[in-house]
Amino acid sequence: SANTQTPDMSVGDDVQTGRPENPTPPVDDDPPTDVNEPITFKMPCNGTATKDYAAKMVWSQTLKQYATHTGIDFTSEDLNVFASADGVVQKTGYDKLNGHYIVIEHKDGYVTKYMSLENTDSVKEGETVKQGRLIGKMSNSQGRESGEGAHLHFEIYKDSVIMDPLEALMLEEK
Repeated sequence: SANTQTPDMSVGDDVQTGRPENPTPPVDDDPPTDVNEPITFKMPCNGTATKDYAAKMVWSQTLKQYATHTGIDFTSEDLNVFASADGVVQKTGYDKLNGHYIVIEHKDGYVTKYMSLENTDSVKEGETVKQGRLIGKMSNSQGRESGEGAHLHFEIYKDSVIMDPLEALMLEEK
């Protein structure tokens, strides 16, 4: 008759109980942090901002002319610079405009640039770095800002477009 069921253990039934499997998979309340978590950026130093991001022209003390300021400058007593988020070191180098610099690629299309460093000896291209890792020391190696003392010039890009780093750092505060 229709009311009697024999547990025939057909495909899809739970082998332990004989009950049909739940057709909708359980919601994973705690996905792996490295996959679905939105990226969060932390301050790249234990210091204070000395010069804000400015997409419009602002006076450059070093260049003695108006120029855009595409990052935030920080200074701190210990001069330590830390990786703002987990990522892979994309490039390290030196040039007169940027000084010693490190470029770190992150997930979700983000890239951070750390300029005006003392050197780049603490990391190698292709190396994975964790958020908060010491990656360098501030200096005045950045030619276009060398007159402004030892500092970090910090930039963030999203999908190759420069953004105000404060917008990414503020996401962390909320």
